[in-house]
Amino acid sequence: MRNAFVAAFAVCALFATGALAQSKTAVGTWKMDTAQSDFGSELAPKSVTVTVLKDTPEMLSWRVYMIDDKGKSMSYSWKGPKDGSMHPVMQNGKEIGKQSAQEEGEGGIHRHGEDADGSTFDAHEKILEDGKTMNEQITSKSKDGKESNSKSVYHRVNGMKKTAEKNPGL
Repeated sequence: MRNAFVAAFAVCALFATGALAQSKTAVGTWKMDTAQSDFGSELAPKSVTVTVLKDTPEMLSWRVYMIDDKGKSMSYSWKGPKDGSMHPVMQNGKEIGKQSAQEEGEGGIHRHGEDADGSTFDAHEKILEDGKTMNEQITSKSKDGKESNSKSVYHRVNGMKKTAEKNPGL
């Protein structure tokens, strides 16, 4: 469960930053391909859907909806600049952690997150040349120091215009 939650956290900012570096936008909806993803020792979620709402050099915002391995649903959101500074991750109006996003070479992004329980993650993501697939590598560390690695694969399920037109002010 922890890796699935971290994966969804991390993927959101990737879409925007990595896509811009490749002259593509990430605005739209993306679904995790659980069959192609590897969660290491963690159980895979049943589904993860990421909606990138805003993707500009100044601001990135996204929303995640997921169903965990036990069928429990949850959603959360993040918004902030892509400058490496930490900003809150929100769930039901409450801060549940902090994240940062920063571009790295060749269209990728480095994400760092810190949860309220003291666990952390670092993720490296990149949208592939087809503009429809994103790969993500995550190293997470639990509050007791246990490190784990995972890989997630996401596919775009709609284009940027529909979401951008519905949410022009985001």
